[in-house]
Amino acid sequence: MIWEKKRRNRLIERWHLNGAMLVALALLTGAPALAGERLIIPFEMNVHDQIVVDLQVNDDIRSTGVVDTAATFPMIDGHTARIAGVLNPGENPDMVNVLGLTGTAMYPVVRLDKLLVGGILKTDIAAALNRQFDVPGARNVLPSSAFEGDIMDFDFKNQRIMFYDGRPDRKGFWQPSTQDIDLIDGLMFIEVRVNGKRGRALIDTGSSITYINSHFAREAGTKANEKLTRTLQGATGGDQSMRIASAGTMNIGEHRLKRLNLLVADPPLFHHLGMGEEPVMVLGLDVLSLFRVQIDRRHDRLILSLPNDRRKRGVWSYSPVDTYTSDVRTAGVPRP
Repeated sequence: MIWEKKRRNRLIERWHLNGAMLVALALLTGAPALAGERLIIPFEMNVHDQIVVDLQVNDDIRSTGVVDTAATFPMIDGHTARIAGVLNPGENPDMVNVLGLTGTAMYPVVRLDKLLVGGILKTDIAAALNRQFDVPGARNVLPSSAFEGDIMDFDFKNQRIMFYDGRPDRKGFWQPSTQDIDLIDGLMFIEVRVNGKRGRALIDTGSSITYINSHFAREAGTKANEKLTRTLQGATGGDQSMRIASAGTMNIGEHRLKRLNLLVADPPLFHHLGMGEEPVMVLGLDVLSLFRVQIDRRHDRLILSLPNDRRKRGVWSYSPVDTYTSDVRTAGVPRP
């Protein structure tokens, strides 16, 4: 993940560059959508369970990117930038400070002449240049805030992201659950409960898996899953900083998930936000993709709905037992 403190209005995105100099940047400064117009961006779920969209950089260079609700600055990888003819940032470029799971890092800022995504052409885009993007499947990152519209709508069943004004679509759903969003440094948090213990969860479409910090795991009385922990540590070269804990229930609004196995990790992000000693977690795509995810940005609300083809109401089960050994590295993607 990549986070950077952000002050935003409807038209201009502003980022802190190099920790001190505030630079006003017109993020993806293409023509705004007309009132009532709906932007539809098709996506695929790649082998790493990430949301991947097609994009075109400059004139003809086609690539893919991740639309990320926990990113506040665009990122382009070195390979894509090179073949797209993006100018070298030089010896003393503007820098952006990026905070990810593995700590902070400084990235040079480059400019893209053109970016085409979802049929929308954007021009003169500032982006962080990552020359060492070694996480498979996540070459480029687009903040979800780059796209206008009251509603940001992730339709996983039909594999599309929609941005539109007005009210969230309701056709084809039952049992919607609405929660207030708490915006902290431009990041979206909601209230969750694990084994009845209240905590906060970051909505993160850039992470393929859900994970919980050690404070939350301890306060919620989760139980160590030694078998899965051994498997995880074997797959990550013996990394002792992460483990798997089992929880009986997790409540997200009116929805309840049962019998979960959760990755336990303490990324620098939580300490950066002053939450290191608070119960906090990240909701990744392994959980979010079970729902229709609608974010009402005008009213700061999250709506999670179950599709009509689910036959049972109320309590239901989800246990992502097999996701961690293959996908744990994608949770550590440095994102803007």
